[in-house]
Order: sequence, then C-alpha cells, then structure tokens
Amino acid sequence: MRRVLALAAAAIALSVAAAGCGGSDSEEDPTAAWASSFCTAVTNWTDDLQSVTSQFTDTSNLSEDGIKSAADDVKSSTQSLVDDLRGLGAPPTDSGDAVKSALDDLSTTLEDESTSIQETAQSASGLTGIASAISSISTSLSAMATSFSDALTTIQNADAKGELQSALQDSPDCADISS
Repeated sequence: MRRVLALAAAAIALSVAAAGCGGSDSEEDPTAAWASSFCTAVTNWTDDLQSVTSQFTDTSNLSEDGIKSAADDVKSSTQSLVDDLRGLGAPPTDSGDAVKSALDDLSTTLEDESTSIQETAQSASGLTGIASAISSISTSLSAMATSFSDALTTIQNADAKGELQSALQDSPDCADISS
C-alpha cells in the first residue's frame, strides 16, 4: 500500500512537472494567480498522499483500521483537491475552456476513484480481505495517476500559445512540484 501510494504521488508530481512548473514570481497577472492556485492545490494533495504512505512504513499499520484510516485520508485530501480545482474555474487564457473541461473530467475521476478506495477499505476484513483491498486500491490509485497525466496532456495540447505554461513556469508555488 505504501509503495502504491508513493508511486501514485510521484507519478502525479512528475506529470505536473512535465507540464512546465518551476520558476519565479508574477502575482499581478490573473493567469499567474490561477497557476499559483493550481500548483498549491496539487502540492497540498501530493503532500497529503505522501503523508498517508508514511503511515505504512511500519507494517503493523497494514490492518483493517490502518487501511480504513488511510482511505479516509485519501478521500478527504482528494475532495479538497477537487474542490480547489473546481473553484479555480477556467484560467484567463485562450485555452481556458479546454483546461476547465479537462480539470472537470479529472475531478470526476478523482472523486469516483477515491470513493472506490474508501468503499473498498471499509469492506476489507481479515488478511485475505486486506490483501484484496490493497490490490483494488492500487488499481484505483493507478487510475487516478493516469487520469491526472491525461488531463495535463490535454491542458498542454490546448495551450497552443504557451500562456498557461509560462505562468506555471514563473509561479514560485510550482517550484516544489518541479524539484
């Protein structure tokens, strides 16, 4: 479980880095403000996922209660990300509508998969149930990472003028994602 969550968090962070985050400051520009908020939301989420994975450095946490607690944390953190993404709306760029659509689709997938993770964890019982739950949770985490990567590819492709990419590169809030 720890390895799967770490891999999902790493895949998401790398996907965001590939979108062009990293750099300096420019908060007066509304596109820069959007990029900053986006990166802050993603950073908070990946930090939360990494915190969840750290719970499993001690294998005694691989219990029904440990998995349920981790799933609740993933659900809560993912809901915060989804709320943040939906609250962002469209960035003020030519590609704004396409970006918003990609983030809406991503948000739906993240909600669905985090609900699946939580339901799977809640129904896990006994050693066999825990093993089965871990397998199912791994599949959901992979789907989340894939959906995130797909959304970022869509955003990159829609950003023909590079407006959003420039804002992401210039935002100091994106620096942690790209490092």
